[in-house]
Amino acid sequence: MSASERDMGLAHSKAQQELLEDHLGEASFLWTLWEDALVSPAYTLMELAEGPEARLLAHLDALTLGGAHTRQKLLLPGLTSDEVGVVTASALALLFSGEEEAEETVLEALKQAEPAAAPSPLRALELGATPRVLKSLSPMLASTEANVLAASLEVLTFWGEEPGPRLGALLSHSDPRVVSAALKAARVTRAPVSEHAVLDGLQSSSAEVRTEALWTALTLGLGSAWPLCRKLAEGPSPDGAALLFLGLGGTDADLERLLEAAKSSSSRAEALWALGFSGRVEAAEYCLNLLEDSTLGRLAAEAFCAISGLRISGPYERPPPTSSEEEEAREEVVASSPEDKLPLAAPDRVHAWWREHQRHFERGGRYLQGRPLSGAWLVEALEFLPMRRRHVLSRELGLRNRGRLTIQSQCFSARQRAEILAGRQVLERTSMSQPFQHLIAVARPPPAAPQQRSPGRARQPPRPHAGRLAITGLGMVSALGDNVIASCAASRAGMSRISSLEEVQVWDPVSRKPESARGAAIPWLTDGFSGNGRLAALSTEALLDLRSHTYQHPNTLCAFHLCAPGGYYLHQMDAREGNPPSRHEERIVRYQQRLIPAVLRAAELQAVKAQPLWFGETGFLLALQAAHRQLDAGEVDSCIIGGVDSLVEPRLVEALDQLRLLKTPGNPVGMLPGEAAAFMQVERWDAAVRRGARVLATLEAPSVDTEPFHRMSRTPAMGEALVRCIRRTMAPLGGPRKQALRVIAALNGDSYRATDWGHALVTLRAQDDLPEAPAWYPAASFGETGAATGLLGICMAVRGLERGYLPETGVLLWVSGDDGSRGSLLIHPPTPMA
Repeated sequence: MSASERDMGLAHSKAQQELLEDHLGEASFLWTLWEDALVSPAYTLMELAEGPEARLLAHLDALTLGGAHTRQKLLLPGLTSDEVGVVTASALALLFSGEEEAEETVLEALKQAEPAAAPSPLRALELGATPRVLKSLSPMLASTEANVLAASLEVLTFWGEEPGPRLGALLSHSDPRVVSAALKAARVTRAPVSEHAVLDGLQSSSAEVRTEALWTALTLGLGSAWPLCRKLAEGPSPDGAALLFLGLGGTDADLERLLEAAKSSSSRAEALWALGFSGRVEAAEYCLNLLEDSTLGRLAAEAFCAISGLRISGPYERPPPTSSEEEEAREEVVASSPEDKLPLAAPDRVHAWWREHQRHFERGGRYLQGRPLSGAWLVEALEFLPMRRRHVLSRELGLRNRGRLTIQSQCFSARQRAEILAGRQVLERTSMSQPFQHLIAVARPPPAAPQQRSPGRARQPPRPHAGRLAITGLGMVSALGDNVIASCAASRAGMSRISSLEEVQVWDPVSRKPESARGAAIPWLTDGFSGNGRLAALSTEALLDLRSHTYQHPNTLCAFHLCAPGGYYLHQMDAREGNPPSRHEERIVRYQQRLIPAVLRAAELQAVKAQPLWFGETGFLLALQAAHRQLDAGEVDSCIIGGVDSLVEPRLVEALDQLRLLKTPGNPVGMLPGEAAAFMQVERWDAAVRRGARVLATLEAPSVDTEPFHRMSRTPAMGEALVRCIRRTMAPLGGPRKQALRVIAALNGDSYRATDWGHALVTLRAQDDLPEAPAWYPAASFGETGAATGLLGICMAVRGLERGYLPETGVLLWVSGDDGSRGSLLIHPPTPMA
């Protein structure tokens, strides 16, 4: 079966289509959450990156991997949705696909969008435009449609692209949207900019145009910009942007003007916002007097904390008012705003704190989070400042560098961090206290020429991986997908598919009624099958997926290893019920005689050397060790290693319940059963490179150990066998380890296994054998899958490396069987680190 035929079958899978629809729905929701978080006081950059953003990108990645069928049936219709989140998520997924046709569709959506709908494709292009898309946007600056002009210019400027010779005319355009976008572009262009056009923007009736004109005039160093800014900040209705500039770069006299505006103007909230960025002691002390103000108390507390470094939490926070008080204080507020998420300060406690700490602050200095503000401190603080305050400070850095370096704070965190890293040396030397009137008095340095991309060093031949096997193919089926790509993408996005197992009833002690057990089944594949037939159906589907991604030359020899259920739970039930041990032995013999022939026949894979079955959670590691010996001896050219298990069959679910291992309303620390199969193809690394195979990852140091007891023996597990395994596995890396590995762990909700791992972890960290590292859990996505768990973990690791979700330091995988077996191995990126 060819890859194209395989994809066609997947395209019409109802279960897969439903899963992709779920991805789009989640991406839409997370997009809205992410956009709100960009201006939220409750998120830092790290929290945003590791929270909503990571989940959003994972769902978008899954949609991207859905291929042409997903684009046609889901993403293209999504561009015409009435929901902003659906439109934006669809456009981003299309752009992330890298397909030229998909990119053109998003550009066309931008051209055809009504003004009210244009922000969605525009925002997607700001975040996901490729160089090819940016090249296509430049000709759109000749459009006669104002919304197309403005949007094209916004995107080009967002990516730091030159606007070209049309900029002068666009600065004088009749539409304020175009002028605003052109003023932004004027800050990044290397070409001369009309001073007259920029100053005209300061007289505009559009607040947005005036704001952008102020930023641009100060960035370019126009001599009349600062007097005009001061003028705009005066009067009974001062301009909010002008007030902000007084706070960011004003003199002592400007600070006095700002304090007066905060006391008497109709723009008290804007003045407080500006005072928080001034960093001045006088501003902090003024804010202290407003902490009890029912309207401005939250803003005053925020500004005070931005200067002083105090956190409004614990004893320094007071509870929010009752609903009636809140309604009275905010009767004119019609919608929630970021300010509503700010905490309320406990005035007496905050005043007492300031009396104790004010001696550390000097009048005339500028402070951020309690420390004197410098370029170096600001660059460091951008990682943990509240998101809603980062945007102003990021733009101030660009202004003080006169547009030579910019940090785009409205994009994904990876780009933000990359821009900070690239300009770190310049940014750290930036003076953050020089008044703007002195800054603009100095001639603006000529903009730096675009950096030429270095051709880099000549490509070196890859270094040999001594002792490692190369993975050259993967295949998988799970409750989350018909194939390895869909399953792992859904797992990365945090999805799960838990359903009722109707044939087994468990007791709910709260409702005092029976209810269906729950688990991660694959009904579209396994309904109607049981025993060997069910395992064969699972194995065949995963093996066909593997074959769709690999090519086996007819003249090569391939060994076939399969790991099947060890039957531990049924064996324990047999013992409880007084059944003879021969029943367990008979099951094992049936597996040996029937399973592999059935799988090879169904998958049309006859030209392989079938090996005896392996069993249990660590069986795949024993198979891997055997495969290594076969490959080193030259007995075969490649090996296919698979694992299959199903714990959702009624007899097994009943056994788990009787053994008190099943997660039920009465046993919340049990496991949720699942079913799955996964396969990988491995070769010697040098042989794979020689034949030009695509190496997905490498494996090293598979290790197996056993405790002298099993799960039901009532002997506490202290992690001893797991420690021995992991130490042997980690030995090739040397020690002590400083770089963290990602851990893929076989925790499944069972407290016994968690205790075993907890003891092992304490021992390993005490000896610096395993640094603290984040972990992934196959059971969280697929349920407990027994003999398939290790192969599922390998698939997750390899796909994570391929898609950039895992660090180059590699992955430690460990598995645990309730029969007492333990095992581990290392998974590395395909290219070794230098």
